[in-house]
Amino acid sequence: MRFLRQLRRQVRPARRVGLERLEPRLCLAAATQRIEWLGQAVDARADSWIVRSERPLAAADLISGLGWRAMPLGEGLERVVAPGSPAKEVLAWAGRTPGVAFVEPDFAITGAAVPNDQSFGSLWALDNTGQSGGVVDADIDAPEAWTITTGSRGVVVAVIDSGIDYQHPDLAANVWANPGEIAGDGVDNDRNGFVDDVHGWDFANRDADPMDDDGHGTHVAGTIGAVGNNGTGVVGVNWQVSIMGLKFLDAAGSGYTSDAIAAINYATRMRRDFGINVVATNNSWGGSTTSAALQTAIDAGGAAGILFVTAAGNDAANNDTIPSFPATITSDAIISVAATDRSNRLAAFSNFGRTTVDLAAPGVGLVSTVPRNAYESYSGTSMAAPLVTGTVALLAAARPGATAAELRAAILSSTTPVAALAGTTASGGLLNARAALEALGATTPTPPPAATSPPPEPPPIPAATRVKGDAGDVPARSVVVPARGSGTVAFASRIGDGSFGRRDVDLYRVTLAAGQRITIDVRARALPTPSPLDSTLRLFTVAGRQLVANDDALGIRDSFITFTATTAGTYYVGVSGAGNTAYNPRRGGSGRAGSTGRYEISLRFDAVPVTRRAGGLHTLGSPDAAAVMGDAFAAVSGTRQAPCDHGRVIP
Repeated sequence: MRFLRQLRRQVRPARRVGLERLEPRLCLAAATQRIEWLGQAVDARADSWIVRSERPLAAADLISGLGWRAMPLGEGLERVVAPGSPAKEVLAWAGRTPGVAFVEPDFAITGAAVPNDQSFGSLWALDNTGQSGGVVDADIDAPEAWTITTGSRGVVVAVIDSGIDYQHPDLAANVWANPGEIAGDGVDNDRNGFVDDVHGWDFANRDADPMDDDGHGTHVAGTIGAVGNNGTGVVGVNWQVSIMGLKFLDAAGSGYTSDAIAAINYATRMRRDFGINVVATNNSWGGSTTSAALQTAIDAGGAAGILFVTAAGNDAANNDTIPSFPATITSDAIISVAATDRSNRLAAFSNFGRTTVDLAAPGVGLVSTVPRNAYESYSGTSMAAPLVTGTVALLAAARPGATAAELRAAILSSTTPVAALAGTTASGGLLNARAALEALGATTPTPPPAATSPPPEPPPIPAATRVKGDAGDVPARSVVVPARGSGTVAFASRIGDGSFGRRDVDLYRVTLAAGQRITIDVRARALPTPSPLDSTLRLFTVAGRQLVANDDALGIRDSFITFTATTAGTYYVGVSGAGNTAYNPRRGGSGRAGSTGRYEISLRFDAVPVTRRAGGLHTLGSPDAAAVMGDAFAAVSGTRQAPCDHGRVIP
């Protein structure tokens, strides 16, 4: 839904901290319309729907005469654009289309040690000494926690919001830098589907610059990790940390669910597939309409080891009876946060819930960074949530091997009991960073981080071997990729050079061990001299059953797949043009006409991971090991969302 946002804020230089001033703002979006959905009126992106499908949607699945088109979002989710089609027609289509699990509107959402930093004395949420009439120790015990750790830049937190001012002098040193990317060279160096994603990505404007044009995300980032002990401005829960900027809210502080999903999936993929130590995402935004697609993305992040910290909402409502999303989604990955004032009372605007809100943190009059080298005071559950996210990062720095479940349990089991929170949150207490560290068993001070060398360059893609003639449309004529324990091979070929013309398919035969992961990356549009090919990737069993597919990896019309074999054996990788997505890999020319052009494909084989058990070693994928299925990752499109300031005080 579209919400009235009210910001308590007043721009001020670093040395001056004053009272907040209420500033009402209305978030509008030209692409948003009100529709009837399942008996209620909701605000959603016009003509846009989110679909969960058991297989990639092909052109034949859509109503082409009405101009329908599909864009993948990752984790089995796709955005379907259906111009002028009413909800009844879209529901009817979903009901008769094989493999479609559900469809929903693209809902609109609104954004909801003591350092020497000059304004530290005003940061009552970190250390409440009774300043401004507050109650002594109505805080998160940050200085007590800092005697154990002040954080680590090896820990990454993603701020999914309006972006971050990565040039702010109190943030710049703690902004995440993608170790696999070379800034400004126009090349996708780490081959994750994003070009020049040095500090994150802007899903609202589809570019590599997550600069904050609203202020909300920068304020959140400063609470998590404004640089500590630098003699400037404020300090975050972490003196040092790495903050990844994932922008999906626009300059008005609003966005779409599909963009939020794409941002969540980016963080998931960077941890799961690229080894970036993302431990939590901060989500200070929300809406009043549930989204199964959003839950799918949150659960996928949780499975990868990422906690989803979210604001409870600012409607002074009981989330147990009037749900606020995503805070009331049921997931072991979620931590839902209410807000308190400096007197240890539930903030007047804060949502609450005995079963749906986990804990509270300070959220009234918090001073933090905002764009253009400034500092402001904001109020809201959006300000409380990053205190929890920052604490997750602090715990991860103290105990690098801790799981997401262990981090969550330590935080929720160690809150400070507060009478005003009894019966209004599941824990009945206020965040306590020091107690959470102790609950995790981290009581010994961690040494300051050692100087680190520049990260190693990602392994180069080997020179592509040019396929002679047509790569073959059936298994018997496929290109045989030599079996490998690990390493990368690459081929260069063309779609459209075979006897089937625009129905051409190139098949590659690979052999995988049980538990072995393969990463397949097609480059056509991303080649130094771009190709017109809009590629599609599919992976099959010997019997021709599709296991995973991808079209448009993250919106750039090149394709990318990561797959882990559950059993050892032979698999086939199919490359085709967009439009030719439902061919039978065992019958040449069986598909539809698609795009054509040259491409390069790289296939990276990971070594089979080895785990210990009683009696010796075994490899993942052996009969008694858990099997992991691969999944395709794809792109972003749009769903309006905004900061979690549901019609009241902007967090």
